[in-house]
Amino acid sequence: MSPTARPTVAIDVTPLLGARSGIGAAVAEIIDALRALEAGPDLVPYTLSVRARLHRDAVPPNTRFVPIPARILLRSWVRADAPSIDRWLRPAHVVHATNYLAPPSRLPTVVSVYDCSFVRYPELCTPEVRAFEPAIRRAVARGATLHTGSEFVADEIEEIFGRGLRAAGRLVVIPLGIPSLGDAAQMPPAVAAALGGAPFIVAIGTLEPRKNFAHLVGAFGELAARHADVRLVIAGHDGPGRPEIEAAIARLPPGARERVVLAGGVSDAGRRALLENATLLAYPSIYEGFGFPVLEAMTAGVPVVAARAGAIPEVAGDAALLFEPTNEQNLADEIDRVMTDETLRSELVARGRDRVHAFSWDHTARALASCYRRVVEQPA
Repeated sequence: MSPTARPTVAIDVTPLLGARSGIGAAVAEIIDALRALEAGPDLVPYTLSVRARLHRDAVPPNTRFVPIPARILLRSWVRADAPSIDRWLRPAHVVHATNYLAPPSRLPTVVSVYDCSFVRYPELCTPEVRAFEPAIRRAVARGATLHTGSEFVADEIEEIFGRGLRAAGRLVVIPLGIPSLGDAAQMPPAVAAALGGAPFIVAIGTLEPRKNFAHLVGAFGELAARHADVRLVIAGHDGPGRPEIEAAIARLPPGARERVVLAGGVSDAGRRALLENATLLAYPSIYEGFGFPVLEAMTAGVPVVAARAGAIPEVAGDAALLFEPTNEQNLADEIDRVMTDETLRSELVARGRDRVHAFSWDHTARALASCYRRVVEQPA
């Protein structure tokens, strides 16, 4: 490729399939932002799901469908640099593996690593997610460049996958933007009926153990005793953390138990309505590599009470009230402060509106495009 040419990037769009996770939202925004760049890279979207052909409307029109099941590829790629999928990626100059799993390739490769939960908390991860560690090690050994969205995760990557990656230019920190929720806001009917117009605390995330919603439910027992009308809404797709959450709800006194609403997965319009109408966002995760809901709430003008854990303090800056994630009393007290102190609420909202200006998908796309050019032009 000539120095002045635009690189062609094979980009993994598998995260766009199925229930849209935070990674799925990020990949969708990255693709849109890359395509919006003047003289940006050409894209060759590809997917590792054999079922993707049944969901063509979820991926870009020119997507390449690799006809090998992802589970087979994962099983093979953690042990060997085969099979190659390069023939489905032509005429790409570089591969962007957007979801941890990098195909063995003759092409220079960028791998997005959003967090290291599979190493830090393997007991909370599925076997497929735990397999990311050996897969990333093999990618590093092949010379891949790793991309992450926070300095916190970059430090973890250096510790886990090799000191000196950043100094060698093979680890780049490119913060993400803030997912768009669209202009429409529509409260899910079942949630609206359960709330009945009462004030509520909202928590957003898949029901997995590291989201720490069971401790939030425990803290809500204390808050329910102090505020007779407040509700707690937990919005997120089902996951392995649901039994623990349900057990925590069952331990609440009957009057509080009935005021916890498990909303399930919600649309963008539902998510927007929940954020705009909430008293505050509670974000109790014990580990995060970034934290989209924190920034989404700030965009919506909602105060944030968040865990002092992972990359959350880095993302939130001074615009959130932080607490110890496993201390239910501390969590209850900090939420209570925001609910009862109007001056504090106003300060957090104002700081949040300032904070969100630090995050832009245009900046993310420009930095990624620069990264693509650099890895294509550097010597093998």
